[in-house]
Amino acid sequence: MKRGHEVENHAYSHPNMSRLSRTRAELEIAKTQELLKDSLGVTNKWFAPPSGDFNQQTVEIAHARGLKTVLWTLDTVDWRHPAPEAVVQKITSKAEPGFLILMHPTDSSSKALKGMIRGIRAKGLHIGTVSETLSPERMLPAGS
Repeated sequence: MKRGHEVENHAYSHPNMSRLSRTRAELEIAKTQELLKDSLGVTNKWFAPPSGDFNQQTVEIAHARGLKTVLWTLDTVDWRHPAPEAVVQKITSKAEPGFLILMHPTDSSSKALKGMIRGIRAKGLHIGTVSETLSPERMLPAGS
């Protein structure tokens, strides 16, 4: 998008994907993919299964729609609405090169965002999108 953000697919109604029929799983991914394309002009590249719950069928459905399945390596657990300071502390203390951080549009993450960015940059890390982080051309830490 214009400011360098990447908007991707996390299913339409946040179900446990491994428990769905093939038809329902396809609908969850397709409906979100089409909504983002029609509303924002975004062509998805990635599918992040809700709650990290998936099975081989999920990966196959995503792949058939041109999506790579991806999971996060560090969770803000912002859906529990922790204090923003706790989110900043958790993320900045655990972030390492190549980490993918799971965040949701909650007050906790919104209020913690500036602190997380400052803390991550203070560690000498570069912040990027999922595509940038997983790209073969990604920035590698000095000395790698």
